[in-house]
Amino acid sequence: MGQLHAVGALVVFVTVAVAALAAAVAGLRGGAGWLDRLQQVVMVVIGLQIAMGVLAYLAGDRPAEPLHFLYAVVALGALPVAASFAAEAPPRPRAWVLAVALGVVLLLLWRLASTG
Repeated sequence: MGQLHAVGALVVFVTVAVAALAAAVAGLRGGAGWLDRLQQVVMVVIGLQIAMGVLAYLAGDRPAEPLHFLYAVVALGALPVAASFAAEAPPRPRAWVLAVALGVVLLLLWRLASTG
């Protein structure tokens, strides 16, 4: 299960990186209506990774540091919080808020990997 969680971490990192790039491009172009769907896809991928982490934990595969759990929860919550701040904003600023939030999530994922 631990190996599956490690592969999932790579999938999440690539997904978030591509999404951050796509959001930044959308921000440069004036926004896009599909960014809400993109955020949902990223949330599902992160949620699935957390579910695999829970299964790995139950199977006895523990992270090296307990902060791993905190970073996982913050990574899951960062996008909805950012979206709530930008809910009433025009499309371009909403795209930039998502791009920045995804950048923050990338930093959290790096920290998660170092605590895992």
